Amino acid sequence: MNDIFGNNNQGQTQQPAQGQGYNDAPANQDDPFDRIGGANVSKGGVYPLPGVYPVVQVDKLVMKKNRNNEDIFIAELDILQSNVPERVAGSSMSWICNLTKHKDMAPGNVRGFIAALMNVATEQVGSNEARIACGPGNPCHGRLVRLEAVNIKTKNTGNDFTKCNWQPIADDGQAQAAELRAAAGFPPF
Repeated sequence: MNDIFGNNNQGQTQQPAQGQGYNDAPANQDDPFDRIGGANVSKGGVYPLPGVYPVVQVDKLVMKKNRNNEDIFIAELDILQSNVPERVAGSSMSWICNLTKHKDMAPGNVRGFIAALMNVATEQVGSNEARIACGPGNPCHGRLVRLEAVNIKTKNTGNDFTKCNWQPIADDGQAQAAELRAAAGFPPF
């Protein structure tokens, strides 16, 4: 049987080579390679950078608890058009809002995002609409929205923060989703 590297190892495991970093650690020491086999693969880490994204497309919206047991909203987005060199068309990013840590701003930011995504007034988005947006069947999958991201300084600490301003794309623009997705190099949904 060939392993993932094309070697015929007949079910054998690779023995650590001596004198090469972690492999020469004493047997009772925690070996980082031992933690890899059962680890979960992270899908995050690429966030909006300042600039204009004329068209992004929703892959999935999720509300979940993070490892600190905080409520977070995640929008997994495919970039169909961008003027940001580090976030080109054909790549993906995630927009994350921590609703526990940022109770003053995050809920309104998510509400504004869903309103722009669905091209409705903010007043039309309540808790039920947010539940549905993140719910079974992923009803927002494939929807298009425009993003303008700007750096601002936070009030309390003065740290940089990327503020995301979401704007709707009209229904006639939504109808072009498949064509825009193909032009960005993504496979069809």
